[in-house]
Amino acid sequence: MNIDIVQNLYLLLLIPVFIWLILGMKKAYQRKFRRFAHEDFMAVYLARRSPYYNGLKLFLLLGAFCMIIVALARPQWDFREQELSSAGMDIIFAIDVSRSMEATDISPNRLTRSILQVAAFTDQLETDRLGIISFAGSATLECPLTDDHEAVKMVLSSLSTESAARPGTDIGRALDLAGSAFNAGAGGGVMILISDGEDISGNAITKARDLAGAGVRIYSMGVGSEEGALITNPYTGGEHISKLDSATLQQIARVSGGEFYRITPSASEIQLLLSRIYQSEKEQISSHRVFMYKEQYHIFVLAALLIIILESLILPYKKMVKESKR
Repeated sequence: MNIDIVQNLYLLLLIPVFIWLILGMKKAYQRKFRRFAHEDFMAVYLARRSPYYNGLKLFLLLGAFCMIIVALARPQWDFREQELSSAGMDIIFAIDVSRSMEATDISPNRLTRSILQVAAFTDQLETDRLGIISFAGSATLECPLTDDHEAVKMVLSSLSTESAARPGTDIGRALDLAGSAFNAGAGGGVMILISDGEDISGNAITKARDLAGAGVRIYSMGVGSEEGALITNPYTGGEHISKLDSATLQQIARVSGGEFYRITPSASEIQLLLSRIYQSEKEQISSHRVFMYKEQYHIFVLAALLIIILESLILPYKKMVKESKR
């Protein structure tokens, strides 16, 4: 047997209070009677009233009160089989915030276009938990896995290349951090990597294989163009052309069982990616059977109702005994 809301049973402590109040009412009634008549007349006035039936009615009302309190505590016993299902997925976006994401080979620039794509993606999700990682030369978990999609969009709007703790682009660090973030949840899930692919560490492929072994599938989204755009280093003033390295991003997706998409101004790839994720990740929608206690509070509610009906049928008078004729 299980009691779901044990604290409600503390209401049973009111029963002694009610008994004390009932006894007090009886004494108060006697005092009021003495104001209008001599105490000797009380026995005559109460001659027809039955102490037994009066006591029985009070006892039944207290019993009904006890039944209602027990019902409020939600007693449970016996078991029933129930199928539980989980329809949501864990999805983490890893967004490149390195200086190369300021390139304008896609309007208005790579980072802004990436943020717009993720926001559009988020608007079409319902039961999934989302997380945000920003990375450059190091990676930061900006938003742990959450089902609060408005909070996710607020974090997205705050991302900029100025938030990068270290210059460069180290995709491997983002993949490492994603593994820890997924492990903090239910484990496994989907990672969407958004970058121009200019990886300085060169270990992203190995890290992607490690994530795949942990049950994480990576979908990469390339932003930029193969022709590239001119980037100026704000510290040294040096210039270089930053190009989209789609080959690296494709390989990262392939070794993890995911796919590569290119971000475009039309955002048509969002629909393709979304449909592909839900087709490929059906195994995430799982169901299992569990045995749960049956709710039994209705038995006590019914018992309280029957007791109240019985109490109302009892008259608090003595039975009249007819004298037999001689």
